[in-house]
Amino acid sequence: MRVDLHLHSTASDGALTPAEVVQAALTHRLHAIALTDHDTAEGVLPAQKAAHGSTLRVLAGIELSAEENGAERHMLGYAFDPTHTTLNSLLDRLKAGRIERVHAIIHKLAQLGVQLEAERVFAFAHGGSVGRPHVARALVAQGSVGSISEAFQRYLANGAPAFVPHARLSLEEAIESIHGAGGVAILAHPGRHPDYRALLERLVPLGLDGVEVYYPDHSQRLIRELRAFAARHSLLVSGGTDFHRRDADGSARIGALRFPKDLDPISEIERRAARYR
Repeated sequence: MRVDLHLHSTASDGALTPAEVVQAALTHRLHAIALTDHDTAEGVLPAQKAAHGSTLRVLAGIELSAEENGAERHMLGYAFDPTHTTLNSLLDRLKAGRIERVHAIIHKLAQLGVQLEAERVFAFAHGGSVGRPHVARALVAQGSVGSISEAFQRYLANGAPAFVPHARLSLEEAIESIHGAGGVAILAHPGRHPDYRALLERLVPLGLDGVEVYYPDHSQRLIRELRAFAARHSLLVSGGTDFHRRDADGSARIGALRFPKDLDPISEIERRAARYR
């Protein structure tokens, strides 16, 4: 089954609109995708509308920013109700926090001698969930830095001079919010965390439903380890490319990861989600 369950659009920090993500998925002959924008579900319904009448299934998705002991963690949510009132109230709060964070970053940049207008940053966000990548693009556009990576290295990365943390959810609240909207909660890219073993052990009692096993940065050794952990704890196995924009040669990475033939992640996710409805 050809699926990609970790995709971003212009609803957060992706380069393609939800409809363009759907078209890319159709071009690459995928069977199912999930749009998982940062702290927003605003792209889900437009993506589902764009896929209507096609062979592509679009699962409701989101990537919530959570925090544990000062460390950033990302929790993926799938198969929830994108119109759920309580969830959307939470997302409105997160959106407001992201806007406040951008203004704080701009203030720090000004103290460092780098002038940047907030309107430039928000223009790159297209009204969606704004974040550091949009600040980086605005800095590149006005010539303050030569690349997005330089913007993060010099100013925006954790610990850099213009870094500003923003209020995040606890991991428990992220899981509960997804469950409350009828969805499943899956830890994103655990391989990015040196303490992923201990992290997963802590999350299982909190109601974690699954783990993103298949991810571009994950080695075959890690994939085998994560699959074994998922089997021991009856967790879902998910995966995706974390697609944000086209590669330099113009081709999209959407669908670059292949699930083993013995896995049907969509059916498993939907069966698990039925617990919370």
